[in-house]
Amino acid sequence: MTSNDDKLLGRLFSEAAHAEIPDGGFSRRVMRSLPDGTLRRVRLWWAVCVAACVVLCVALRLWREAAEWFAEAIAWFAEAAAAPVAPAQPPALLHMAVAVAVVLALVVREALDRERAW
Repeated sequence: MTSNDDKLLGRLFSEAAHAEIPDGGFSRRVMRSLPDGTLRRVRLWWAVCVAACVVLCVALRLWREAAEWFAEAIAWFAEAAAAPVAPAQPPALLHMAVAVAVVLALVVREALDRERAW
């Protein structure tokens, strides 16, 4: 095809893309009736997980251990800041925090990808 044909086709399709075809609101009704459950399911799943974590923390009295973990992490950071060379072994809380951050980032990315796919 020539450049002129490409321009003519481009203009034709450009005009057609902006033209609205009268359908009596059919397209709007169809779009509104499509399921939008992805975001709702993600929010529900997060709510269930948070509730389960809170129940487990209360039932197992994990706040005491969490306080110890945080105290250990703060002490490690203070030691690392004061020493010219970082301490040899970071506390387990740091490993867990990194793992949780990675999992959360992956879950959020997956949710956003699913939302964009709609």
